[in-house]
Amino acid sequence: MICFKKNLNLIFVFLFLLNSCVSLPGVNKNISKKKPSKKVIENEYSINDVGINIIKINSLSEMDIDYYNKKKVEQIDYKVSKFKNIYEYKYEYILGPADSISINLTDTDDLDNTYLIDQDGMIDLPFIGKVKLDGLTLNEAQNILREVIKDFYKNPDLQINIEEFNSSKIYIVGAVRNQKTINLDQKPIKLIEAAIEANFNPSAADKLYGTKGFLRRDNEVYKINLTNAFSGKDEKENFYLKKNDVIFIDRNSDAIHVFGEVTNPGVYFPNLDYSLTELISTSGLNQLTANAKKVYVIREKFNSFLEVDVFQLDIKNPINLIAGRKFMLQAKDIVFVPPTEIVKWNRTISLLLPQTDLFKSYNPIINNGLQTYEEP
Repeated sequence: MICFKKNLNLIFVFLFLLNSCVSLPGVNKNISKKKPSKKVIENEYSINDVGINIIKINSLSEMDIDYYNKKKVEQIDYKVSKFKNIYEYKYEYILGPADSISINLTDTDDLDNTYLIDQDGMIDLPFIGKVKLDGLTLNEAQNILREVIKDFYKNPDLQINIEEFNSSKIYIVGAVRNQKTINLDQKPIKLIEAAIEANFNPSAADKLYGTKGFLRRDNEVYKINLTNAFSGKDEKENFYLKKNDVIFIDRNSDAIHVFGEVTNPGVYFPNLDYSLTELISTSGLNQLTANAKKVYVIREKFNSFLEVDVFQLDIKNPINLIAGRKFMLQAKDIVFVPPTEIVKWNRTISLLLPQTDLFKSYNPIINNGLQTYEEP
């Protein structure tokens, strides 16, 4: 029999509370007396520090349910919608090495030609010499050139155009179907367009791909949410991209996990706006083995230390499905449907670890990882 690290006893107690009236075959009540082959690391926290709140959904008022639906983890402050320099940015092409520009000087053809910007960001003009254009917009480059050549030509009328766009690129990488380098030109491109080019599917439910990530721009990092951009929840989320932007999409870690006596256990996504009733219907309750009186939603409380809310719904009474339809699931929720007769601990624990993120925010308790010890 495998004994888990003492710190993870909080999970055992939690699951025990869920099924406190049910006997647990295969559990050794004197497990603490067993001597592991290795010493279990101790820490200052004990199971007495864990707060477990049992909340019966079918006893909640409509106002209570609305409170829990709206009570979500507050986003950290570096999200795009807080920065005007991101969501109010107006795109202009920025010149750089390998770009080609054409110059047309009225009244003379001395300078009329196409010029390649070299690796130092300069063009070489006849009779004048090198002029640096790297990092300039087309209008800025035209003004610089006009100032430079007016010492050589009286009242110069200068027109320039970009002939080849080679230096300005953006990158979309990470958990997308098509990691891509996108070449920019004078046409602006927004986040949604770049995501589509990377074959992002806003309705896909694939844990290998993601919906959230980061924008790296000008040595700063900002939080982005592709789902919000596509749904139009906030126009600021669909911003114009800039030269050298790097969009990194992380793997979908905000999934809802469904375990227990259902026909389709696995990963579901909160951006699809599942209610508890809808998710039970989608995952398929096993009528023969499920304890329909105890359907649980396990929700970690990120704004307090060592505390979880456990929402319980009795769907044996079909009327309670109405309350379940009003109760909306959130990112990282765990939906657990226990069997009518609970099985051994190792099966129950294996349903939750390591597939979910439950308790991973409880630093420093869980940071050392899961450690197992075998009997001598």
